[in-house]
Amino acid sequence: MSLTLIVVGAVLVSIALFNKVPQYVPGRMPAPRSGGGVATAQRTGAPPRVRLASARLTEQGRALLTTVGGSALIVAFFLSLSGL
Repeated sequence: MSLTLIVVGAVLVSIALFNKVPQYVPGRMPAPRSGGGVATAQRTGAPPRVRLASARLTEQGRALLTTVGGSALIVAFFLSLSGL
């Protein structure tokens, strides 16, 4: 339980601090080969990846994420002290 709260709190606080969120970018398929002609180097497809995109948070949004994330970290700390 406390490990889950630590992870959730750390994610929320880091989003608020850096104003970035992960974004999934799907890969591209390689271009189909044309029939005939001389064999040339073909461009390969790009694999799917995750990149950081702007979260576009307002000051109130950043304050909310910091408050909720920090509270989750504090609760996780006291839960780990109590042994749960």
